[in-house]
Amino acid sequence: MHATRENDQIILSFRSPENRLMNRVLKAIIRNYQIRPEELSSPGADVWYSTRGCQTARMSADETKEWLENLFQYKSANVRLIEQWLKSVSGRKATQYHVQLTLAEAPVLMTALNDHRLLLAARYRIGQGEMDLRSLSALHQLRPVRQAALYEIHFLACIIEEILRFLPGNPAGWMDSD
Repeated sequence: MHATRENDQIILSFRSPENRLMNRVLKAIIRNYQIRPEELSSPGADVWYSTRGCQTARMSADETKEWLENLFQYKSANVRLIEQWLKSVSGRKATQYHVQLTLAEAPVLMTALNDHRLLLAARYRIGQGEMDLRSLSALHQLRPVRQAALYEIHFLACIIEEILRFLPGNPAGWMDSD
């Protein structure tokens, strides 16, 4: 994956294997963003629509229901934009695929990719310990499905980090020393 910025456009370029993964991820995000909170399976509902904050804030059942509905509306409102990005990584045979997004659209893609990362981590019970694994031998100790999920989580994190580099104020460089 390679990222560049031209004026107010961020261009993400993917080669075939990366593109297949992005295609699958975007399809999954679209599908999951259209599922109402009460219909989403437990791992997804727990990470995307947790009501712990509502309980802490002592919100009523009606307020909590309204909060969940607003979260759902926010996610589902972004489906059309995600579908546009999916079109750019679908179909034709190419050696490289490009996703173009404006600086204003970047938070939508980053949120969607991070939502998918959270869902994978919950679904495959990947915690901070697994996230911090840095050696191949340690990764190979995980079951293959958990390895694949962890690789996907890290790949999506790399995309998010690349996008952050191009946003005004360089939020990805907050730890860079001058």
